[in-house]
Amino acid sequence: MKRLLTLLVVLLSCIHSISYGEDLRYATWNIRWEDEKDIKKGDAWEKRKEPIANVIKAHHFDIIGLQEGSPYRLKQLMQLLPEYEIILSDTMEFNPIVVRKGMFSVAEFGRFYLSKTPEKKSKSWDSKHARYCTWAKLKFNQESLYIFNVHFDYHGKDAQAESAKLMNRKIFSMAGKTPFIFAGDLNFTNISKSYQNLDPHVMKDSRTSADTAIAPNGSYNYFDPGRSSEWTFDHVFVSPQIKVRHYEILNETYNDGERDRYPSDHSPVTILFELNRNN
Repeated sequence: MKRLLTLLVVLLSCIHSISYGEDLRYATWNIRWEDEKDIKKGDAWEKRKEPIANVIKAHHFDIIGLQEGSPYRLKQLMQLLPEYEIILSDTMEFNPIVVRKGMFSVAEFGRFYLSKTPEKKSKSWDSKHARYCTWAKLKFNQESLYIFNVHFDYHGKDAQAESAKLMNRKIFSMAGKTPFIFAGDLNFTNISKSYQNLDPHVMKDSRTSADTAIAPNGSYNYFDPGRSSEWTFDHVFVSPQIKVRHYEILNETYNDGERDRYPSDHSPVTILFELNRNN
């Protein structure tokens, strides 16, 4: 009986319980779809998938919003990340949410489109593609955290501006007073008109609200470690009650035997944050 009780204590100690006041790590990362020109330049997916997984594991991300995945690439990536599970809003998922196993339960999840008719697959304004938001409501200790993961259109400036307005409304109506993270590749910088459309009463930019911030380069890196960039298209916004301790654009590279390379043409943007009721 004593041995059984000891075993029970050990098993219970392996269950990670999250509460308000605990630091968590979130990352948003456009992992780049595969283009023929990428292969010719030495940046094929087959070379990049393991370095991407290594970055995720090395930095101990708890929640990750990915963009530009695909069913077969995501399957390969998740095989390299057995300690994580993936939340798919559809069988044809490109922007999944990935979470560390055992930390959260998924209460709800889904997608809505960045258009005038978000409830169905559609595109509006000057958007080239039918873009969407993947969302999930994560539960822990009877508390909740919403994640909104997006990839805005890169062609249409009107689509970007209107998508920002739509996110204001959707987050306000869906999350209410529940803590949330809204992040992704928005394809605009913080000096754009579309950025100004994001309501500061609904959300705050983690970069400007963090206790500390490190951004040695822009988040768009051209696949070239030797080239500097001022372009930060990838953003992480949080609800007012989330305390952001640290913000960072990670300039992680790998060497393929020929030279140093980036795992993607975007660098991951990560935050260390705390859920704080009283913040």
